[in-house]
Amino acid sequence: MGSLAQITIGGYPISSTKNYYDQWYFRKKDRIIRDRDKSQRNTLIWCAAEPHELHEEETDYLYVVSGPVLRRRLELAGFNRETLESEFKEWIARRVTSLEEPFEFDEDWAKERSKRAAILKASSLADWLKCLMTAIDDGIASWRWDECERNYTDPLLHMMFASDAYWDEPSFHDTGFPCQTLESMAVAMLEIVPAEAECVLDITDLIGGGWTDSFEDIIEYHKDFTTLYDVFATAILDTQTLMALSPENTTLARLLYANVITAMETYLSDTMKKQVLTREAIRRRFVQTNETFKDKIVAQDIFRKLEGLNAEIIQAIDTMSFHNLDKTAGLYKAVLDTHFPSTHMADIKSAIEKRHDIVHRNGKTVQGTTVNVAMADGEKLIELVDSTVKHIDKQIKDGLLDDDGN
Repeated sequence: MGSLAQITIGGYPISSTKNYYDQWYFRKKDRIIRDRDKSQRNTLIWCAAEPHELHEEETDYLYVVSGPVLRRRLELAGFNRETLESEFKEWIARRVTSLEEPFEFDEDWAKERSKRAAILKASSLADWLKCLMTAIDDGIASWRWDECERNYTDPLLHMMFASDAYWDEPSFHDTGFPCQTLESMAVAMLEIVPAEAECVLDITDLIGGGWTDSFEDIIEYHKDFTTLYDVFATAILDTQTLMALSPENTTLARLLYANVITAMETYLSDTMKKQVLTREAIRRRFVQTNETFKDKIVAQDIFRKLEGLNAEIIQAIDTMSFHNLDKTAGLYKAVLDTHFPSTHMADIKSAIEKRHDIVHRNGKTVQGTTVNVAMADGEKLIELVDSTVKHIDKQIKDGLLDDDGN
């Protein structure tokens, strides 16, 4: 069946898309995550909750702005009451012309067409806005019209919700209001809803259906740590579990000691890669500050270079030595504006040297001295590394919602 994204103004739906969404005039900074009871659903776009579900909580993923904000954005794009008037008159004129064309196959239908043309000629934008206001106030949507049309005598309302393809040209909104663009439809709505009415792009259904990860950063932002810290913490927990199995085993202690450093390096590498690949401003900074990308390219090769850029970035990050703390700290500062805790650097560098001897020299130094590591040393290292990674992760998390001009 797929999933729908909905645009509503004052709670009334004016546009929907299936399995994707257009951000339209909303911005990244407009996103919110809102919890509410199922009893508070907008039943014009969601089915009503069952009686036993009324007090159950669910979460909406929304882009939300006030009426004045959307009105200004539309105005800056050239859409206002004047352009609505122009579009309305053009739309009505085309419909009247179409209806007045000779129609010989059905006399009754020809009369109905003539009647509709006369009604349209006599109607004004104010009449249609009044009709639209009735639809909003009474919660009339196209899918509800059949069950309530007998309650209304306004011919414009019947035309708005006609199911006989009265409007013979497609529009870019989901209502029968006589205008073509979604922008003008929004202007019409803003003429009649309360000034501070919420204008919403609801992508909850797309999030639930797995069609978009547009809220991944804000979801992560509201957690205590990033997802990659959670991966790191799981690796550390597994290490601690193994420590408890054989606390006097010195060989195992050395291996687990080395594994703590590996978990830290993996966090640093994966965090850098994720931030660079998912955030355009960070990707640009990485490329501009990395020696790998200082080759000159001719104009003809620009697009070819761009097509393969992410693959080159991944290769560049995968070949970096994240156990070189001086270089890694410099990289994090230059690309992510993130600082390593200076008080921990010396101790971690010492631990990295031990890890190198354990992994590459079978647990001995260059001078042939055995590296002695007990489980207690591993526990101390875990505290040190965990504190360091948390310090870094907090800065990463705090920067997740940078708007990058979007």
